[in-house]
Parts: sequence; C-alpha cells; structure tokens
Amino acid sequence: MNANGFARYDGVEAHIYRFETIHAAGFPHFVTGRGGGVSPAPYHSLNTDYNGGDSHENVRRNIGKVLASAGLEKLWTPKQVHGDIVAVINGGPAPEVVEADAVITATPGMAVGVRTADCLPLLLVDTTRKVVAAVHAGRRSTELHIARKTVNIMRDKFGCAPPDIVAAIGPCIRACCYEVDLESAGRFHSCCGGSGGRMLDIAGANLAQLKQAGVENGNITDCGICTACENHRFYSYRKDGKVTGRFLSAVALS
Repeated sequence: MNANGFARYDGVEAHIYRFETIHAAGFPHFVTGRGGGVSPAPYHSLNTDYNGGDSHENVRRNIGKVLASAGLEKLWTPKQVHGDIVAVINGGPAPEVVEADAVITATPGMAVGVRTADCLPLLLVDTTRKVVAAVHAGRRSTELHIARKTVNIMRDKFGCAPPDIVAAIGPCIRACCYEVDLESAGRFHSCCGGSGGRMLDIAGANLAQLKQAGVENGNITDCGICTACENHRFYSYRKDGKVTGRFLSAVALS
C-alpha cells in the first residue's frame, strides 16, 4: 500500500486535492476540502451538500468552482443511503436520482462522486478497461462489504481485472477518533475483523476488502487523513456536530 501521495491542487482558489497515483494514470479527479467556497458558517465554506440546510445557490456555486478548477463539466452523484447498492451509469443520460452508495461508469467526460463528512470515500480506476468508480463507505456500508462488491461488479460487468485497478482511500474518521457503543462495535468486528474494542478502523476494513477482491497492495493509496483530527481542512460530522457541510470525492474518464 502507498501512504499519502495526496496533495492540494496548486494555484486554485477552491481547496481541492488529488491522488498522485490516479493523476499519473491520467484520470481527472478531486477531493474537496472545506476552504475556498462561498458558504457561511456552519458550512464554511466549500460545502457540496444540497440537503444539509445550506442554500442551494451556495452549493451550486461551490460545485461549479470545483468542477472548473478540475477541468470537468458533468458530475453525477447518487442519493446515499448507507447500504450496498452499486449504481452503473453507462451510456445515455444519467438518471436524476438513484439510491446507491457506489457508482461505476465507463462514460467519458462523466465524473461520478460521493459526499462524506467522516464516512470513507474511495475512488477506483481501471487503467486498462477505462472504468471508474466512486464509493461511499460508512460503517454500515463497510459492514456490507461495499468496496469488495464494487470491484466485483467492475470485474463482472466491465471485464476489469482487479490487478489493473488503482484504488485511493480518502479522508475519513480513523480508529484514533471513531468510538462506538459495544453493540455496534461487536457487529462491525464480526463483519470486518478488528481488535474487538470500541474504536473502529473503517479504513483498515476497506483496505482488507480491496485486497480480498484482488486489488494489488501496491495499487492502493491511503491518504491517511482523519477527518476528526483534521476538521479544519475536512468536514467531520462527529467533530463539527450534526449541522455541517460535506466534501465531495469524484473521478472521471478524460
């Protein structure tokens, strides 16, 4: 696994980041931070969530700034429901609303993304078949093995070979800060392994799922950032409180 390899875009007002591995492979993508936008507190300032109480105009302007900075025009995101549904957007107009927590596309020019504020964002690209995916892996979706299921669908529907897939784990709440009740911890550890304590490692669990699905360790990057520890840079539901923004992680075919 590659550690870090995650840096801010230079010379861009909106605070957006990219992974060196995905950038080197030629796939436009971004992870937004929380700076350089127009939203007021408590969403300050690059909020990308239409459903959290911020004005839609602020969110529209923020997303427009991000797409322009990343050189992208089209973005599709699912209605996230903390499940294991994987949407496939391939050819024709993208549907307006689909309930899912992962999305795969092979359509050039169409960025697909997920919104998070402690849950784990995962970007996947197949450098041979030219297929991309974005995954929202919170605790429940991780328990349902959404990362492994997404790789399996890329393999079964698009002919992707898992060793050709490059994976990048974005900022999320880490084991240093993610404490839950004993019942929730027991359920998570029974599904995903772990130490058995009350601190959950969703990054480690998703890393294990990627390897189980056949993604090579050397093709996986983890930025290593904890959203609760670094909530001055990224939104954190636990650290900021229930009323806060969401950051966006997206990837596209050029």
